[in-house]
Order: sequence, then C-alpha cells, then structure tokens
Amino acid sequence: MSDKQPLVQPPPPAYNAPPPMAPPPQQGYPPQQGYPPPAYGGYQAAPATHNNTVIVTQPAPVHTTYRTYRSGDHYLSLSIFLTICCFFWGTWCALACTIPAIVFAINARDAEARGDAEAVSRNRRLALGLNIGGIVTYVVAIVIIIIVAVSVNVTAASSGYCYYYYDSYYGYYYSYCYK
Repeated sequence: MSDKQPLVQPPPPAYNAPPPMAPPPQQGYPPQQGYPPPAYGGYQAAPATHNNTVIVTQPAPVHTTYRTYRSGDHYLSLSIFLTICCFFWGTWCALACTIPAIVFAINARDAEARGDAEAVSRNRRLALGLNIGGIVTYVVAIVIIIIVAVSVNVTAASSGYCYYYYDSYYGYYYSYCYK
C-alpha cells in the first residue's frame, strides 16, 4: 500500500450558475409614494415660498509680480574678471569703476538673500553700469596709450638717429634713437 493518495477535488462551478447559498435575485424596488415621476423635458423648479434675493460675488484676483533672475551672481563674476584684466594690463584708471562694481554686485547678492527686490534691482543696475564704464575706460586708456607710444616714436625718429634691433632670443623689436 502506498502512502500517497490522489487528491480529489470537486469540479469548478459553472460560470452562469448562481453561487451556492445566495439569495434569489430581486426584481427592483417598489415605487415609493409621495414623489411624482420626473418629467422628460428637464428639471422642475420648486415653488417659491419666500421673496429673498441672494447675491454671490467672487473676490477680485490678487496679481503678484515676481522678478526672478537667472544669474545668481548679479554681475559679480564680470566685475572680478574686468578688475583682474585692468590690473594686469596696466589700465589702472578702469579700476575706479570695476572695484565699486564688485561692491554693488555683493550688495545685490545680499539683498536677494534678504528678499529685498528693490535693492536687488538697484544694485544690479549699478554694478552693470559700472562694469560698462570700466570697459569704456579700459578701451579709452588703451587708445591713449597707443597714441602716446606712436607719437613718441615718431618724434624720436624725426629728431635724430634711430637704431632698430630685433632680439631673436626673446622675439622683441627694440628701437634706440640718438640725437
């Protein structure tokens, strides 16, 4: 005799058969008394019993304007770049514009952290204006330096003997003028 016996299960119920021990299906609720059937033309209005008027208003929308800036540095990086360029290229007169531009850019960043939109806008404008002034001053200074250098060479060349020398080791041209 074997220890294993086959499993015997009942067949699955039919799909359309009602579940066992289920109550019989009902045909619907009986009509209730006191309510007329609805009309097919739409809804009927209830008869007016009071003469009250209700006015419903909606509050006006509040418009808030937010100013957002894509750059979080407020021209600080431009100010630092121009300051370094003016310092190393010898146009120190432009530093009078670029150093205050750094100060105003830092003030704009601090005002943004405080949430003061008016101070942010004002300090950004001042930093940008000073940076533009620094660029203009830089270009004017370079033009003046070129004009002075050319006029000195022309004056020295016309007043005496000039010797032009090319140093091949350093790759520079030198000019020596004697009277």
